Amino acid sequence: MIISARSKADTFLLFAAGLLLIAVTGFLFVSEEVRDWNDHQEVFGNLVAERFGEEAAEAVSPGIRQIWVEEIDVVDRCTTCHMGITWKGFEEEENPYKTHPDMPLLRSHPVEQYGCTVCHGGQGYALEEQAAHGYVKHWEEPMLSKAIAGEYLIKSNSALIEMNCNVCHRYERETAGMTFINHGKELVRTKACKACHIINGSGGTIGPDLTDEGEKHAEGLDFSNLTGFKSAFNWHVSHFKNPIAVVPNSIMPDMNLSTYDAQALTILSMSWKRSEYPVAYIPDFQQEEERTPEEIAEEKRLLEGDGAFFIEKGCFVCHSISSWGIISPSEKGPDLADAEQDVRTRFGKTLEEFIFKPTGTMEIILSSQIILSDEEKWEVVNKLREAYRLKQAQRAEQQIQRPVE
Repeated sequence: MIISARSKADTFLLFAAGLLLIAVTGFLFVSEEVRDWNDHQEVFGNLVAERFGEEAAEAVSPGIRQIWVEEIDVVDRCTTCHMGITWKGFEEEENPYKTHPDMPLLRSHPVEQYGCTVCHGGQGYALEEQAAHGYVKHWEEPMLSKAIAGEYLIKSNSALIEMNCNVCHRYERETAGMTFINHGKELVRTKACKACHIINGSGGTIGPDLTDEGEKHAEGLDFSNLTGFKSAFNWHVSHFKNPIAVVPNSIMPDMNLSTYDAQALTILSMSWKRSEYPVAYIPDFQQEEERTPEEIAEEKRLLEGDGAFFIEKGCFVCHSISSWGIISPSEKGPDLADAEQDVRTRFGKTLEEFIFKPTGTMEIILSSQIILSDEEKWEVVNKLREAYRLKQAQRAEQQIQRPVE
């Protein structure tokens, strides 16, 4: 087959045009990918030159910067754009040129040892802004930014970052600078959450184990009763504020929590994740929660006192037993020190009749959450009668001690 010179020329032109098209496509793709960080580096270089001179600016090496922390399997290129985080003098600049706002924190958590995304979130490999910040499809760990905090109506811009911080600091009683986490930990203590839930390896079993609550995916939550934006964060906040509205068959009591309380507990519970960081990354390598001597003594008093049975079963979450000094954190139910009389007045039954054949909420709880044997039911009856007699004696004593007017 003979190919004419014209055909050869056409073939060559077509081949050359194809190569040119490929080159232009590649150039456009690469230029789109690098345009942002190149521009940012040029601006930062100019800022350094203006404030510290050309010699200092020349020392700022251009190009893609990468931090690889092998110990915790982190690869970040964030400092490619955020070149000023360790520089003094750029505190008033806008991101990405700004000095890191908490330099003491950065000194104790140097980027060479921790990277950036381990605290801030985001997609460390990416170089384009939206992708690097994790605001793209199929990336489930976006940067915990002011924008996201605003969507959840959280007043503190750094509150969400505390979730990542507490992965390492979870066993500390209080961590400097972690306002929401610290408040959440205090609520766990004062609201006696461990009476129903295992947290950090210890607690009751009436409710689900929350030790690894932060590992749960949003797809495992039922959003059918949730109004507003469907997210794991909003689900937890709504559930803390009104459990039965989100989970209709929930026996979790309404703890009278404010929005701030609910947000703090949500940030705390979503921070409870399994950590595979080396010991060097765990503060003081604590593996259990800090408790004061007073808390230890009070726990011993409750667990060894006359009302220990009701502590172990979790009854005190909703009910006080005042004659034994047991005060409920929620006080949703009546004082069990008055149960002998209260049950007869409200239900027209004796105490034993009600315990063996309860009605209303107690029927649900004693049939699904607090399962008692017949022997234990008689123990409840006898102990509550004892608590009632003690309460009557305490009231009589108060009457005697009351001054005569």
